[in-house]
Amino acid sequence: MTRTPPRIKRAQLLAVPFALGLAAVGLAVTPASALTQPDPQASSDAALESTPIQEAPLDLREGAVFSQSNDPHGNEVVAFNRAANGMLVRVGSFATGGTGSGGFEDSATSVVLGRPKGEVSPNNNLQRGNRLFVTNAGSDTISVFKVFEGRLKLVEVQDSGAAKPVSLTVNDGVLYVLNSNEVNDGLITPNCAPPNQSARPVITGFTIGKGASLEPLPGSTRVLSGMSGCAQVSFNPSGTSLVVTERTAKTDGQATGDEGVINVFRVNDDGILGTRRVYDATSSGPFGFTFTKDGDLLTSEQNDGIEGPGLGSAAGYHLAANGTLTPSGPSSANGGTDSCWFVVTDDGEYGYVSSFFGGGQISSYAVGERGALTLIEGEADGGTSHEGASDLALSRNSDYLYALNSFAGTIDTYEIAANGAITRIDSDAAHGPSAMAAPFGLAAS
Repeated sequence: MTRTPPRIKRAQLLAVPFALGLAAVGLAVTPASALTQPDPQASSDAALESTPIQEAPLDLREGAVFSQSNDPHGNEVVAFNRAANGMLVRVGSFATGGTGSGGFEDSATSVVLGRPKGEVSPNNNLQRGNRLFVTNAGSDTISVFKVFEGRLKLVEVQDSGAAKPVSLTVNDGVLYVLNSNEVNDGLITPNCAPPNQSARPVITGFTIGKGASLEPLPGSTRVLSGMSGCAQVSFNPSGTSLVVTERTAKTDGQATGDEGVINVFRVNDDGILGTRRVYDATSSGPFGFTFTKDGDLLTSEQNDGIEGPGLGSAAGYHLAANGTLTPSGPSSANGGTDSCWFVVTDDGEYGYVSSFFGGGQISSYAVGERGALTLIEGEADGGTSHEGASDLALSRNSDYLYALNSFAGTIDTYEIAANGAITRIDSDAAHGPSAMAAPFGLAAS
């Protein structure tokens, strides 16, 4: 494969700015004055007072979907009740006390549902969670909400330790965040790879205290590669390893056109990271990933993104107890363009990958021994997805799949059959103007 120029950033592909239709799914963003030093509790209280609560016999603690507006004027989490039939009912929008970047971020897990012990979604390691963890890529902070029956309460806003936090993960009382340190300085700019080497992407840790308060974990920061293209950070289900994907980084000896590495850090009992191993991905551009309950790693592969039309793929790996990562087989192509997000069902039998460009699509995979992947359908959504298909999340027990479209600002609901087939049962179509934002991150229960 011939190496292509650095990837054109999503937000810069548009000839004119997008006004995303977030109001259609309740992702309505009310512009506010620039937040220099936001008062988190004041912002949260104001949101609670101004946002109507849906009067329905539903409970956010029992079934919900969450996303973030990523608005540079004032970031918000938008909450939906999930009814028994999978349909969504808007509850309201809740200020994070920070700001978004306003750009289409090349990352996954910017919104995580769980509790200090671990994650519920989008990595489905636990069944129940009452804390929502959110990155604020514009104000370099992390917000923590407590989930109540009909609302969210902001309980913490913590400096992320570097610039532009885009992904986070939680396990056993410890949170790690991936700060991209990205600088947007031109039409073509590789994500997470500014020329200033002192501003390389980093991961850093926090302890989670009573009420989900965050405290920096001394000695936890680790610097990633230069030309990184960092995408996601996540603990494996047991919390013994921390995995980070870098879609444009390279190991020594990697050929041009074979960019992309997977970092595996061992996690010590005190939450500090130990030995780091760097693995060449089976294909190019490893992006979003997830784990089976057995701890096998499943990752999407973008293969040059928009510059590699139809080259999207996915790959599985066996992650051993000592942190050794072994491919479970060759990459499995899906015919999509810019495959970036991956979720797996609770039983570990089926996986779903969304591709951002090329018309947008959701692909389905059968998950085999040690995470080996076999494509079932390249367009499992029957062509109902559209350009901008991004983050994915599964309901509890994997009965329903939710798909965010970051261009349109909509969330699609799919029912999952026993054989893994998906059927769209609802789509929140965009209507009416909204603030300039690029929503990303999706978590469900």
